Amino acid sequence: MIKNSTKQKIAIATAMTLALITAQAQSADGTVVISGQVNANTCTLNISDAGGVASPTNKGTRSIELGTYSPVAGTAGSFVGNKQTITFTLSNAAGTGACSFSGTTTTKWNLALDLQPNQVNSTTFQSPAKPYLVNTVTTNASNIAVALFGSDSPANNLTAIATGAGYQGTKLSTAGANVGDSLTMGAQFITTTASAPTPGLFSATVPLLIVYQ
Repeated sequence: MIKNSTKQKIAIATAMTLALITAQAQSADGTVVISGQVNANTCTLNISDAGGVASPTNKGTRSIELGTYSPVAGTAGSFVGNKQTITFTLSNAAGTGACSFSGTTTTKWNLALDLQPNQVNSTTFQSPAKPYLVNTVTTNASNIAVALFGSDSPANNLTAIATGAGYQGTKLSTAGANVGDSLTMGAQFITTTASAPTPGLFSATVPLLIVYQ
């Protein structure tokens, strides 16, 4: 099993090698980020709503309903409606009990947001600019997006979201969580212009990767 510190060194060395290759080629028309982890822990991710109720059918999938709102013109960057929060915990591979890190070098766990560039945009109306999730239903609601909130500062939306980074993507917590502790993620509508949002549906998907630290 590769320890986290060792993995970081490999990633740095690989990045330096790729940088040298790029410099020698004098041009780069694309970027491929290769990431992963080696760990003996195989835990199941449980996702619960704010009341602690988990999904009965698929523990790894959960919908966040932000509600229905009337389109009203206002100020760009205004939050709309109420923030909804979900909670993440770990159970064993069978989903029948607690996950255990005993006998391994793992001491913490985290969740990486495995988002792609076409799913995220950056606001120009917040200082500093903050990212938001765009609507994947392109013919529906516009002038509105969704801001994400992590565990570290649940009152403030994330100031940065890395895309296309796999396990090295933005984490819900800077330090991670102990095996028995939980992580949270919040979501809330945010306007992207001063114009009233265009009526329609909004949908965005956030793939999550369990990171053992």
